[in-house]
Amino acid sequence: MIDTIMKHENQTRQFFKALNIFMLSMWRLGMGPFMQSRQGGYIMVLTTTGHRSGRRRRAPVNFDQDGDVVYCLPGFGAKTHWYRNLMVNPNCEVWLPDGWWKGVAEEITDPEQALPILRRLLIRAGFATRLVEGIDPAVISDKELRVLGERYDRMVRIRLTEPRTGKDGPGDLVWLWPAAMSVVLVWRALRRLFGCK
Repeated sequence: MIDTIMKHENQTRQFFKALNIFMLSMWRLGMGPFMQSRQGGYIMVLTTTGHRSGRRRRAPVNFDQDGDVVYCLPGFGAKTHWYRNLMVNPNCEVWLPDGWWKGVAEEITDPEQALPILRRLLIRAGFATRLVEGIDPAVISDKELRVLGERYDRMVRIRLTEPRTGKDGPGDLVWLWPAAMSVVLVWRALRRLFGCK
């Protein structure tokens, strides 16, 4: 039974690892703000400093925002890399659909304060909640949510401190779109020129 649970958790981690690579690529290509939806989830990119390497690490993360505060939930608890990084160095950056920000993270430790935020985060995670938990967080009772909250015992609040700009932010690979289009147009022109069909 434990082997089955571990295998399922590893498969789930591998799926989300591949999905994260895709989502991060979309953000870097300038498509992140357009990929937000109730079904697919509301996703930001969180940049942390590696707690061992000291290098910048980016991770797509489901989020909920209330003014200048962003909430997020480490899906794999204390083992989640970005969470471990923030617990060592709370300074971070977030790419949101409306901008790029510096922020400072802190853990939410009051379970009663965390409960309504947990529901919003699970709803805003879209298909991921249904895939991992098999529930609809919009309709489960508070009692069921509290039980679920025991598994999701970590939650992070990020206070946005100042806007960012520069070359290392969202859309840093947007230049690839015109480059790719140029290659396609040249290729099509050469095919016509040499009579290839």
